[in-house]
Amino acid sequence: MRVEVFADREALAQAAAAFIKGAAGRAVNERGVFSLALAGGSTPLETYRLLGHDPAFPWAETQLFWGDERCVPPDHPDSNRGAALGALGPPESLPPDNVHPIRGQLSAQEAAQDYAWRLKGFFAEQGRPAFDLVLLGLGPDGHVASLFPGGPGLSETNAWVIPVAAPSHVRPQVPRVSLSLWALNQARQVLLLVSGAAKAPAAARLRGGEAPDLPAARLRPQEELVLYLDRDAAGD
Repeated sequence: MRVEVFADREALAQAAAAFIKGAAGRAVNERGVFSLALAGGSTPLETYRLLGHDPAFPWAETQLFWGDERCVPPDHPDSNRGAALGALGPPESLPPDNVHPIRGQLSAQEAAQDYAWRLKGFFAEQGRPAFDLVLLGLGPDGHVASLFPGGPGLSETNAWVIPVAAPSHVRPQVPRVSLSLWALNQARQVLLLVSGAAKAPAAARLRGGEAPDLPAARLRPQEELVLYLDRDAAGD
């Protein structure tokens, strides 16, 4: 795992945008397409705004996915899809057919089945969800996407996408849909974006390498796992 610490949330967003743009350029040059799974939460939103206003980003060759979603309509304030697309713009050069959301307006089981079906169609040639890059946040409890400590998605070795019941400590208290840990680990790269002092204890355990119970500690992408933190999340 490569770790980098930035002075504040703004610097973190700028560095993340540059990282994503670099990954996009390499993927387009090598394969003609860039498959990107977006993270939910508030931390990546400024990164999305920066990317959405970058005229040099290869949006026409970018295929957008999501790592997880809450089971709410796309115009609901808690929708990861709605928040991400709102922050992105979305860019005029991003074809609507290149956007592949999780359909949170369905039940968790139906949305998981629908998303898995569409992912398997897109990645039919590879036979696995071979995203070029997956963006993730880190919860105070060490969760990533909607994979919570002790949850079933951590041991899943067959399903690409799973329905998830939100634990009692998680807000909003709505069912969710998430890529499984196995699916996340099929990505070429994973970029973890962590901001704020509330995340510092989990980030410290992750960096120390002594947190096997944390879902984030079980990330093993095919090429590289990168952890970007702001100073508050890095702690002392």
